[in-house]
Amino acid sequence: MLSLATPVGWTAPSQEISTRVGNTQPVRVVRVTPKRVATVIRLSEEDREWNAIRNSNDPQAFKTFLAKYGSGSKYGRLAEQLAENAEIERLRGRDRRYTDAPLIMRELAFDEFQTVDLTPEGNIVNPRILKSEVVAIELDREKGIALELVRIPGGEFRMGSPESEAGRLPNEKLHEVAVPEFYMGRYEVTRRQWAFVAALPKVRDDLPPNPSQPEAPRGRRSPRAPQNNDNTDMLPVENVTWSQAVEFCRRLEKITGKRFRLPTEAEWEYACRAGSTKPFAFGDTLTTRVANINGEVPYGAAKVTPTAGRLLPVGSLGIANAFGLFDMHGNVWEWCQDAFVEDYDNAPTDGSAYDVVNPIYRVRRGGSSTYKAELCRCAMRGRAEPERTGPCITCTGGTGLRVAILAEDLKLTDDDAE
Repeated sequence: MLSLATPVGWTAPSQEISTRVGNTQPVRVVRVTPKRVATVIRLSEEDREWNAIRNSNDPQAFKTFLAKYGSGSKYGRLAEQLAENAEIERLRGRDRRYTDAPLIMRELAFDEFQTVDLTPEGNIVNPRILKSEVVAIELDREKGIALELVRIPGGEFRMGSPESEAGRLPNEKLHEVAVPEFYMGRYEVTRRQWAFVAALPKVRDDLPPNPSQPEAPRGRRSPRAPQNNDNTDMLPVENVTWSQAVEFCRRLEKITGKRFRLPTEAEWEYACRAGSTKPFAFGDTLTTRVANINGEVPYGAAKVTPTAGRLLPVGSLGIANAFGLFDMHGNVWEWCQDAFVEDYDNAPTDGSAYDVVNPIYRVRRGGSSTYKAELCRCAMRGRAEPERTGPCITCTGGTGLRVAILAEDLKLTDDDAE
């Protein structure tokens, strides 16, 4: 059985494009290459040689690797990209004064992440290293507070679930949707990020500095989970009302000049699937090895897996979906823009949000740490009363957010460079 190591850090900044925008806080829009995630234990000779060079700045190291294993090998394509990256960096260092930094940053802004597949029994197979383009909004440089976004390529997909899918609800009718290119939060918004934005001048509504409730551990603890929750700053913010989530996005827009918002329901499911047509981004089942859910109630042929029974720091399980997004299944529910309606009959097919005046419910997606896998499926449509707090099943308890923005709204211009 494969064993996966858990990363201990989140971001290691690299090259930057900087900007000062807004009238309140200095904010920088930057490209980052976060810290490399862990690879698979029980490594082959190729794995060991790759680990020895993967963080190298020497293009020759990658060329030597390619000469031995070839471009069609496990790490071949990535080695080619990193060789080109290192070569351009070497040239940049030779004469930075005449380098088109914004253009180069667009070409080189990528990050490695690890993803896997699960067999119907819940075993990990096909572990692999992929890359994604990452943009970060550096909110506070001194404190290291940044909001990381992943580019989600546009495309068409079948939203909803087939009638044969276990746990399917009648409101998950399959239909074709075309989604334009956009960026989405790599992680759920953390309590640290929330506190920073909550301290900014309000646009329309007040924001509590910490709406989250104290954690109460329950259930069997996962052996891969952190052994304590001392680092509460990196826990996802929760118990956020829908209007508070919208206000969070408004304040980001005000200080960056970029049109941040909640993802639409179609964008969320498209991003969660990352190309998968199965119930989950990882295949036919879901376990606590890849998602913070209630593993006591397995899905399909999977076995019971140890359960943390509490929130975990974002990204701490170390496994992303194929787009490079972490915790799309479980941890906390995530608000979407849309009003909740019982069917998709009048839903947009262009990826935009469905909305009505004063809806009874708003859409929330993804499930949470206490929900079984069946309720954390890609197609599962959660709902909640947008402003009602408390422990009831349709209240905002256990609900957080991640932000989104259309690619055309995040274009970097000459004004974004210092």
